[in-house]
This record gives sequence, C-alpha cells and structure tokens, in this order.
Amino acid sequence: MKTVIVLCVAFSFLAVGIYDVFKEKRKTVALDEIVRLISFIKGELHYRTSDFETLVNSAKKQKYQYIKFDGLKIIPDEFCEETVKSEFFQFVNRIGTTDTDGQISLCDEYISRFSDLLTQRKQNEKSKIQVNTALSVLSALCVIILSL
Repeated sequence: MKTVIVLCVAFSFLAVGIYDVFKEKRKTVALDEIVRLISFIKGELHYRTSDFETLVNSAKKQKYQYIKFDGLKIIPDEFCEETVKSEFFQFVNRIGTTDTDGQISLCDEYISRFSDLLTQRKQNEKSKIQVNTALSVLSALCVIILSL
C-alpha cells in the first residue's frame, strides 16, 4: 500500500512538470499565431484593402488553433500572458479606425512588438522547460528515495 501511494505522489510530481512544459510551449505557439494573424491582416489590407468585418471573416478561415473568434471579436488563448493580451486587444481595437496606409503601419508596429516578445519568449522558454523538467524529476526521485 505504501508503495502505491509513493508511486502516485511521484507520478503526480512528474505530471505537474509535464503540464508546466506544455503550458510554456503553448504560450510560445499562441504568441507565434498572434504574429502570423497580424501579418495575415497586413497582407489582406495591402492587397485587398478589406474592411474590418471582411478581415475577421478571412482570418476565421485560416483556422488558428490558439486564437478564437466570437462574432467580430478576436480573442487570444487563455494561456497568453496578460501583457500579450492587453497589447493584442489594443491592436484589435485600433485596427479599422484609420485609412489603409495607417492600418498597414499599425500592423508593422505590432508585428515588431510581438516579434520582439516572441524572440524573448523563445529564449526564456528553453531555460524554463529545463528547470521545470529537472524539478519535477528530482521531486519524484526524492519522494521515492525518502520512502525507502
């Protein structure tokens, strides 16, 4: 009975570590999708000079995995950090409010911002994943060793 409990606790430590790794990767992929969405919007504005409703409907057809569409609202993944969400909502609220050239320059500005955030995120992600994995494995091993 003691062995089963120890193994359950060890596996739960491993599961928490795997979940943290998944969460870190999901944040990075969601941020990458935001950059791709803004680039898509820029392309649509540049070549088609679409209105906001047409932009949203065209973006829906791209089937983004971590960006949701609710009518004309564009909503980032719930795992995105608050700073990313607030920046993204600022972009969405400002798009469609100026002429085509102004919207394209707005897209360029936000592509630059989010690309910088994505670069930082990728650099930090690797170390966070290594730390989370090491801590979960070491915690599981400590539980097993201490139970002997």
